[in-house]
Amino acid sequence: MTVALVQTPAAAAFIGLTESIPQVMAALKDIDGRYVYVNAGFCRRLGLTAREILGSAVHELFAADMADSYAQQDAAVISRGTPMQGHLELIVRADGALGWYVTSKAPVPDASGDWGGVAVLSIDLNSQVNSAHAGLAEVISAVRSDISAPWRLAELADLAGLSVTQLQRLCRSTLGISPQQVIQRLRLEHAVHLATTTTLPFGAIAAECGFYDQASFTRQFRRVLGLTPGAYRSRRRAG
Repeated sequence: MTVALVQTPAAAAFIGLTESIPQVMAALKDIDGRYVYVNAGFCRRLGLTAREILGSAVHELFAADMADSYAQQDAAVISRGTPMQGHLELIVRADGALGWYVTSKAPVPDASGDWGGVAVLSIDLNSQVNSAHAGLAEVISAVRSDISAPWRLAELADLAGLSVTQLQRLCRSTLGISPQQVIQRLRLEHAVHLATTTTLPFGAIAAECGFYDQASFTRQFRRVLGLTPGAYRSRRRAG
């Protein structure tokens, strides 16, 4: 484990910015994918102490499908030398509740100037949604009440009492994602609920949640959750 990574200027600056912000999940992983720093928000997400997390790799802390996804992201960030920004993720918190996060990652140089690891920053969208601008809250409520509707940006902007440009700017500044991603988030949230609480076939779930077809639904579900709807349903039923 490359503990020395946390002593580099870039890592020290990252830690200084994130250490005292509990609403944000922050972590540093070394070149071998092992955690060398986690803040209080990250510990709370996992329900573990920093002592229990440090030195571990993602496959020791997360389910295999999600760990594979995280490891692939880290490898891509380091190999390309460029950040991954604004990745929308649906995860299961320590208490079993669903949580939405926007995650960004960036490569971090070691003392020699080579890429020595990855900085990870995730923001919990649930708290942001609950305290959203009144117009944006109206949009979220409307989409949830008619999740299968083919919502258009102009309609959503009218509901919020904003122009399309203002709505896009508000979504970015409040939630860190676009209006289209907000709709995707809400559709997938409802799809997860139906997949785990009903026996509906996935074609019916795709239609009820407003996806173009089952193939599109499966692609988006897998991209966000890291596995297919069928695999997700089986895993949840197996506990």
